[in-house]
This record gives sequence, structure tokens and C-alpha cells, in this order.
Amino acid sequence: MFPIALDLTTIPVLLAGHSELTVKRLAYLDEAKAARVAVFSDKPSDELRVAAGTRLVERMPNEADLSAATVIMLAGLERPVAEAYATQARAAGKLINVEDVNDLCDFYFTANVRRGDLIIAVSTSGASPTLARKVRDYIGNRFGPEWEHYVSEMAGLRKGWKAQGFGFQQLIDNSEAFLAAKGWLVCKCRIQSDDTRKSA
Repeated sequence: MFPIALDLTTIPVLLAGHSELTVKRLAYLDEAKAARVAVFSDKPSDELRVAAGTRLVERMPNEADLSAATVIMLAGLERPVAEAYATQARAAGKLINVEDVNDLCDFYFTANVRRGDLIIAVSTSGASPTLARKVRDYIGNRFGPEWEHYVSEMAGLRKGWKAQGFGFQQLIDNSEAFLAAKGWLVCKCRIQSDDTRKSA
């Protein structure tokens, strides 16, 4: 698996289904601030109607609908129906996720800890969503709401340093020195791989 973060404020997303799983998936998208979501259901529940609002299309998607989306999510559909949609989506070069059907998924949902712009994602690649949630909760207990402020503070400092013309390595050094002085993170081990340093 190759973990990435998608900016769903710009990417068109198609969500199709007609069970409570569809409502949960929509809530997940709303939490991620997805701005271009179309919800398709030929038999929507009252809960889905309320959650989707004007985004609801009361039918199942057709080929043109699939082509218009970049990311496709299916929830609560019988496997033959979901498999047919997955085949069409992949033929059109789309990314697809079918709720709880791993072999039909191009990507998996992560269990997230959100603290403002800080997002810590946990995934078991669909092997055990329950374990992913438990690990998320474990991490969440150690990264409280104060981290939203911490991230904002560091973002402001980094912006100021860049405005002063500091180079990439100096940004890393300043960030690490600031973190060490604040004591927000207590590291019991030191990792100095190139990948770790480049992500600072």
C-alpha cells in the first residue's frame, strides 16, 4: 500500500448505496470537507435523504456519472452489483472503494486522529478496521486538542522563516530546535533516515 492524502475540496467524488453504511461513508466525507460529492441511491432511507440533502440523486449511477467522478465509493450494495460498478470504474481509470469487499478496492479508508491540520492516519489495509480504530484511539489519547494550536504555531513560524529566505535544511534545523525546546514530543529513539528528514 502507498498512503496518500487527497484534497477532497477539489476532487469530484461519487458515493452510491442505500444502507446505513452509505450514511456513514457520507459522514466520513463531510468530516474530510469533501466539497464535490454526488450521492446516488435508488431507495434512500430518510436518514440518507437528510444527510445528503441536495447532493442526493434518486437513482443508481450510470456510465456518464462514473466518468465524471475521480473517486468512487460504494456501500451496502450486493456483490454482483458492486463488482459490475468496480469493473466499469477501473476501465475508466477511476479509484474505487467498495465497503468491506477488499478485492474490489483500489484504496482503503484510514482511521484518523484529527487535530486541526494534523491528521494521523492508521490503516491495516482493510485487514481489520476494528484494530485500526483501536490504534487510532490509543494515539488520540496521546495527541490531545492542544495539538491543533501546536500545528498552527509551527506553521506560522515556518512561514516566517521562509519569508526570511531560510533554505530547506535551515527550516528543518529550526523546526527540530523549536520542537526540542517546547518538549511537545518525547522521543525514546532517534531515527535519521533520509526519508524522515525530508518530510520535515
